[in-house]
Amino acid sequence: MKLRYPAIALAAVLATALAQSPAPQQPAAAPDPNANNSNKRVNDGDNRTSFWDCSVPGGNFTIALGKIASVSIHEFSVAGGRVTEVNVDTDGSVCARFYFMEPMSVGGALSGTQVVKDRLTEVAETLTDRTGTDKVWKKVVKDYPLATHAHTVEYRLQSAADVAAIHVSVKAAWTSGRGRNIRIVDAQ
Repeated sequence: MKLRYPAIALAAVLATALAQSPAPQQPAAAPDPNANNSNKRVNDGDNRTSFWDCSVPGGNFTIALGKIASVSIHEFSVAGGRVTEVNVDTDGSVCARFYFMEPMSVGGALSGTQVVKDRLTEVAETLTDRTGTDKVWKKVVKDYPLATHAHTVEYRLQSAADVAAIHVSVKAAWTSGRGRNIRIVDAQ
């Protein structure tokens, strides 16, 4: 059978094909680290520099975006709990680690250890309340000289959500090439 109107047939085929092709997808937006922090403990936003600047209750870490070699987030178990950790590896000799350690629940494999840990925590809090010092047990504990000579800078955070917010912030700064400031304040 000979087609009389080949141009019309071609147009009909093209129209059918185009109508069936899916619409182009928009790239997924990065999660907003401030979305789940209605109390504004986490404040993250762009800055006009080429640096990522992070302030947390344990200190401050600032790095030029061009010096970031890798950014990672992962979880792992240790004796006594579960750790969520972000690593910011640099072209220099320092690796920054931001982590939260969730203690093992009572009734777990090391529940006796947990009872002792809870009691030590209670005594430490009582002591810090009396002396007016910071909560010592919340500070990073390093295994000197191993951690010091490993060139790590460590920050212990108050929640896994804080760690996730840091990951989103540093990754957004690094991949976009735009500086960012993130501030996480101590929850009282």
